[in-house]
Amino acid sequence: MSDLNQENPLNSLPSAILKHKRHWSPQIIWIIPILAVLVGMSLVVKTIINTGPTITISFKSGDGLVAGKTNVSYKGVNVGLVKTVNLAEDGGHVIATVQMNKQTVDFLKGDTRFWLVQPRISAGGVSGLSTLLDGPYIAADVGKGKDKRTDFVALEVPPIVTGDMPGREFILHSPTLDSLDVGSPVYFRRLSVGEVVAYDLDKDGKGVSIKVFVNAPYDKYVTTNTRFWNASGIDVSLGAGGLQVQTESLLSILAGGIAFEAPQKIAYRSVDTSSTPDQASATGKNEIVMPERAEADAQLPLFSSRTLAMQNQNAFSERFVINFKESVRGLTVGAPVEFRGVHIGEVASIETAIDPKTYEVFQPVEIYLFPDRLQVRTLSDGALIKPSKNAEDGLKKMKALLAHGLRAQLRSASLLTGAQYVGIDFFPKAPKYALNVSKTPWEIPAVPSTLDDMEKTMSRVVKNTDRVLTKLDDQVIPQFNQTLKNVNSMTASDSPLQTDLRDSLRSLTKAADSLKTLSDMLDQQPQSLLFGKPSQGAK
Repeated sequence: MSDLNQENPLNSLPSAILKHKRHWSPQIIWIIPILAVLVGMSLVVKTIINTGPTITISFKSGDGLVAGKTNVSYKGVNVGLVKTVNLAEDGGHVIATVQMNKQTVDFLKGDTRFWLVQPRISAGGVSGLSTLLDGPYIAADVGKGKDKRTDFVALEVPPIVTGDMPGREFILHSPTLDSLDVGSPVYFRRLSVGEVVAYDLDKDGKGVSIKVFVNAPYDKYVTTNTRFWNASGIDVSLGAGGLQVQTESLLSILAGGIAFEAPQKIAYRSVDTSSTPDQASATGKNEIVMPERAEADAQLPLFSSRTLAMQNQNAFSERFVINFKESVRGLTVGAPVEFRGVHIGEVASIETAIDPKTYEVFQPVEIYLFPDRLQVRTLSDGALIKPSKNAEDGLKKMKALLAHGLRAQLRSASLLTGAQYVGIDFFPKAPKYALNVSKTPWEIPAVPSTLDDMEKTMSRVVKNTDRVLTKLDDQVIPQFNQTLKNVNSMTASDSPLQTDLRDSLRSLTKAADSLKTLSDMLDQQPQSLLFGKPSQGAK
């Protein structure tokens, strides 16, 4: 019992206390990798945010393209880099994958253009010389469209005009391209103000459309009446105006060129020709006609020479016909029509007509007259008389001019080439002429040309000379022959005249000898004039 009451030795041992296991807690050493991860993620996010779009550019060949080296440049600033250069599936071209910068997102528009810049020699000069050291690069020209795109086709030839160049484009129409090419210069008063940027054959195949760009501020001189002409090479012409040689510059001779000029408009003072000069000067008013500025992409003709361009500069013209009864050899279509040396028109057509009743042959020559070229002034104050603008006033003036002797005449322009032109002048002694207004165009009567008068005069002289020669043959020459026979008989050696002449010559010889003897004696003995001839002993 006592043994049971004794304490158990196990009860004196310490009891185990059950505790829950603690969770993992971060340590300081883990801060470094966490920060590294955060920095890496921020760099990745920043790179993604700052990286621009990826585009593809198709080139005809991969010459000059190097992956990781060829840059894309815009205004001298690198905005992209070529990542890969691969051959297309069809093998017809090369596709370059380009990584663009973020700021180029707005550049990638539908009309944005890319091209490879390399050393190049063209009609406009030498370009791309900087790539000899740095290597080729891809140039960009930002478009102005609203649509976006990421695949582009590179230009084979660098564009002459980029989107940021001030100026305007115009389209010229010509039958042929001649020696023009992309880059050919455009001249205004012999200043280079633009270039040819493109050309294409018309859809109907009957001409060529040439697109030119005129730099600002020279584009303001292109108006609705501006005339363009081909200034390529040397223009040598021998016509009514003589020998003419025209060229713009040495570059235009080698590479071709285009020139333009806007003819000046006349500032008229309105004058009532029915009033007196004093009344006209009192009621006159100035009226200046200014041409309008041509719109961009305006379509204008391209003439082959400046002469043709200036001949067609007048919008207001009047058509007349002249019936010549003489030969019009040397007169050609386009020949000038002049009034006392002033070029006022040109020949439009030359035909032949015959009167079926009398079989009389005429040469109808139609002409165009440009009233704006003839600046007629009043004697009172020098005001320019405005040309007629209605048919009634024009008919009244035409009848008055014909009544005062207005006539047409063929005149020689060059004796060397035989070229002729039509001269308009007043011939007060010309026969009267009644204008037939029922026929159109109105007729200007012709008077014989000066060459025709000279031919008639020479013909009359030749006829008179023939009559004189005939009279000489019939009357004078026989008498002259008889006179020659008489002279021959008189001058024969055995004729009495010859005998008498010989006797007379002998007598003259003796007389001359006597005179010589007398002069010698007087020279030696001058006193013999007073005392006579001395005796023989006194000598």
